[in-house]
Amino acid sequence: MKKKVLIAILSLIGILTTIKLAVIYYNANFNPYSLPSFCSVNDFIDCDSIAKTTESQFLGIPLAYWGMFLYAFILLMLFVDKLKNIKLLKFFEVFKNPMDYIASLGVISFGISMILLCVSLFDIKKLCILCAFTYVLNLLIGYIASFKGNFIKSIKQSFADFMDA
Repeated sequence: MKKKVLIAILSLIGILTTIKLAVIYYNANFNPYSLPSFCSVNDFIDCDSIAKTTESQFLGIPLAYWGMFLYAFILLMLFVDKLKNIKLLKFFEVFKNPMDYIASLGVISFGISMILLCVSLFDIKKLCILCAFTYVLNLLIGYIASFKGNFIKSIKQSFADFMDA
């Protein structure tokens, strides 16, 4: 239970952070009258400049929205045991080991985050503090959800359940 509460808190923090990132993205790209965001501190720490790049999107969708989806899905996985008892949501029965899925999502999203960090630092040559904060959240979610940091077991179990489904 303690694990679920911690993951729920981290996911809610992630949702709030990605909402703020979405606002920054909108203001940087579509609002010519907006002031610089609070995390645009100097030439290196500049969320607004990063939000204006094409790297701040994937398949035409801002990365902040992908993050919101990730954290919302993680919250959903926390309650999958209760949701699968509802007749309309019976398809949730395929999710047999929700903590393994959450751990896998956390580790995979952290890996993607590290790629984004490299792009940010070495290609764009700027850093977004809120983005870096979400990278840490992803790692914490993955670690807390896994059994004593056994990421390999979680990924194997998730893959096996996916194949069964």
